[in-house]
Amino acid sequence: MAFRQNIRRPLAPWTTNSTHQMKQPFAIRILTWFSAFASIGMFLSILLAVMDVGPHIMGGERVTRSEWLRIAAPLVGSIGCLMALIAYALHAGKTWSRHVVMAVFSLIILYASTLGALSVLRHTIMWRAIVNASLFGSAAVWYFYFKPNVAAYFRELVRR
Repeated sequence: MAFRQNIRRPLAPWTTNSTHQMKQPFAIRILTWFSAFASIGMFLSILLAVMDVGPHIMGGERVTRSEWLRIAAPLVGSIGCLMALIAYALHAGKTWSRHVVMAVFSLIILYASTLGALSVLRHTIMWRAIVNASLFGSAAVWYFYFKPNVAAYFRELVRR
């Protein structure tokens, strides 16, 4: 006689069970570290530009130091702050973290469009920033809002 054992299958990471600690998706853990290092890199790039170390590049084109500090540094500093906020929010499991990720891409598009319209920014650099932010922002929208396991993860965070 074979005895059938009552074996429970482990719960999927996105299932709702109050006794089960939900596991953070792997890519979000990677993005947490990436955003922390990106934040450090952004502030380091501003420091290096102030000290006039290395080339100054915007949108793949060489620009003068003063042009980089006047045009790119405010955006780089703002995104550096947002990246630090993203790193904290993803690590702490905050429900609003994905909205801050979207704010980065929105800020880039708004900043490039505004400076391009005011003829402060070269149009080639403007269009490159807008296209890149639109493409990466679209990928981020899919990942954070429509990828099933990630969307379920954030829904579970809201329920807590």
